[in-house]
Amino acid sequence: MEQETSSFKVLFESLRRQFAWIIPQKPLRVLITVIAIILLIGLVIGIVSGSLAIARCGTSRPSFADKTEPAGNEPPAIPNLALPNDTVIVDHSGDARATELPLPTPAPVIEAEETPAPAETPEPEETNYLKGRTLSKGDTDALILSVQSALMDLGYMDPDEPTDYFGNQTQDAIITFQRHNNLLPDGIVGETTYALLMSGTAHEYVMQKGDEGDDVKEVQERLYELGYLDKNSRTSTFGEKTASAVRTFQSANKLKVDGKVGAKTLNALYSSDVVGNYYKSGDSDDSIVPYQKRLQKLGYLESGYACTGRMDNKTVSAIKMFQEANGLVRDGCLGPATMAQIDSKDAVHYAMRLGMSGSTIRAAQQKLYKLGYIRASQVTGYYGETTVEAVKAFQKRNGLTQNGEINAKTQEKLNSEKAKPAQTASVKKTATPKPDPKKTATPKPSGGSATASSTSGSSSHKKGVEKLIEIAESKLGCRYVRGAKGPNSFDCSGFVYWCLNQAGVRQSYMTSIIWRSCSKYKRINSMSALKRGDILVFKGESMSTGHVGIYLGDGKMIDASSSQGQVRITSSNILKSKYWQEHFLMAYRIWD
Repeated sequence: MEQETSSFKVLFESLRRQFAWIIPQKPLRVLITVIAIILLIGLVIGIVSGSLAIARCGTSRPSFADKTEPAGNEPPAIPNLALPNDTVIVDHSGDARATELPLPTPAPVIEAEETPAPAETPEPEETNYLKGRTLSKGDTDALILSVQSALMDLGYMDPDEPTDYFGNQTQDAIITFQRHNNLLPDGIVGETTYALLMSGTAHEYVMQKGDEGDDVKEVQERLYELGYLDKNSRTSTFGEKTASAVRTFQSANKLKVDGKVGAKTLNALYSSDVVGNYYKSGDSDDSIVPYQKRLQKLGYLESGYACTGRMDNKTVSAIKMFQEANGLVRDGCLGPATMAQIDSKDAVHYAMRLGMSGSTIRAAQQKLYKLGYIRASQVTGYYGETTVEAVKAFQKRNGLTQNGEINAKTQEKLNSEKAKPAQTASVKKTATPKPDPKKTATPKPSGGSATASSTSGSSSHKKGVEKLIEIAESKLGCRYVRGAKGPNSFDCSGFVYWCLNQAGVRQSYMTSIIWRSCSKYKRINSMSALKRGDILVFKGESMSTGHVGIYLGDGKMIDASSSQGQVRITSSNILKSKYWQEHFLMAYRIWD
C-alpha cells in the first residue's frame, strides 16, 4: 500500500513539473487549475442530476397538456427535448419559469399500437344438422335428399330426382367432394362435410390432376379418339399427360385453357363441331386416300368420287355417316378410333335404316309408294318403323335378305324395272286354316303365369318399341358410372345410346345436352303427348346439365339414375311429379 502511494506521489510530481515547464507563470497556472476544478465539479453535479431525472421519469410521466403545478415547491421536471443549438433556457429562482425563446409546442405522445396477430381462417359455423349422427353408404334418411341435391348442384352427381338412399354413387360423389374441398375423403357425411355442402361456398366439381376412376378413363378415351392423347395414356388416372392434352384441346376449341374438365369442356368434347387434333375438314394428306377408298367400298362415298386425300365436304359427310352407323361420335374427324373402325372387318356398310332422315330417304319412300308398299302420306323423309316394315315386305317379295334396311342390293333392286310390286287386294288370299282345338285349348290358370306367357316372347320375335323396352329392362340394376356406355355400367346418355343401338337404331353417342338439339327424330314438346318408347330429355338445376331416359308408358321411366346409382324404373309417376314436370324439355319419337 505504501509502495502504491509512493508511486502516485512520484507520478504527480512528474506531471507538476511538466505543467510548470509548459506554463512558467504561477498565477496563470493557478487560474487554469481553479477552472479545471470547477468544470470537474460541474460535471459531477450534471451526472448526478441526470440520474435523478431519469429515475423520476421511470415512475411518473407528466404530460405537457396538464398545467397543474406539482405539489410542494419542487419545480416540475424539464422534459428531454431536442432544441436548436442556439436556444438558451434561463431558469430563474422562484416559483415561475421563463425562457428567453419560446419552447416549441411538443408533438403529442402517441403510443404505437401492437401489431395484431394474423387472422386465422374462420372455422365453419358450427351446426347441429345431424345431431351427432353420420350418413354413410347403405343409410336411408330424409337428409340424404338435401345431400344429393347439393352434390348435383355442384356437379359431383349428374342431375336426377334426389332420393333418401345413400348408395355407391352418392359415396363416390362424397369422396370426390371431400378431396376437392380439402376434407378427409372417407365417403362419410359428418357435421363438417354437411355444413360445407350447405354453405354455398364449396368448390364446384371439375375433373383435374389427381382424380381417378371410370369417368376419367371415358374422357381419356374421347381425347384419344380426337387425337389429343396417345393410346397408352388411357390409365383412368388424371395425370400431367391428360392435363396437357386437355389444355391443347381447350386452346384448339377456344375454351378457357386451364387443363381441367368442367361442364363446358365436357360438352365440347362430344360436340358435332368439335375441332380434332388429327385429320379434319380442310386438311389434305396422301395418307387420307386409303380411308377414302375404303369408305367408297363400304358405300359411304359414291363410286365415281376422286380420292385425292383432301378432307372436303363429301369426305367429311361420309365420315359422319360412317361414325353414326358404327356407334362413334358423329364429329367428322378422321382420328385414330375412326380410322381403326374403317379398317375393321366389322365395319358396318352404308344402308338407309331406322332413324335416318333426308332427301335420299324420301326418294326411296317414293319408290316404295309407287310399288304399293306404303301410302302417299307415309312419304315423310323419315325412316321410321313403317318404312322398315315396308322395306322388309319389298325384300321378301323380291328374294332379298329381310333386314328392313336399304343397302346396295336393295337399292339396286328398288331402282330396277324388274322390281316386283306389292301384292294387291285382287291377289287370291291364302285360306285361313281352321284352328286345331288341341293347340288352342285355354291352359289352366297358374297364378297368373298363363297371361304372362301369352304376351311374352323371345326378343327375336319382338321389334321396334317393344324390343327397345325389353333390352332396356334387361339392364335393370346395372351400376351407374359417369361417362359409361355399357354393356354393364352406364350413365344416363350412355344407357339410351346403348339400348337404341342394340334395338337396331344406329345412333351415334350424344350427351344429354346434345340430345336437346337433335333434329333427326320427331320432337314432342308436351309430357301429355308422350308414348311408350319415346326418348325423354330433361334439364338439370341449370341449363348446363341434363338427363335422359326412356318412357315406358303409364307415367314410368327407365333410366340410369345417379341418385340411386343404377339402372331403375321410377317409382313415382313422372307425369305427376313436380320435379320431372319442372325439368322436362322435350322428347323424341323414333318409332312412328
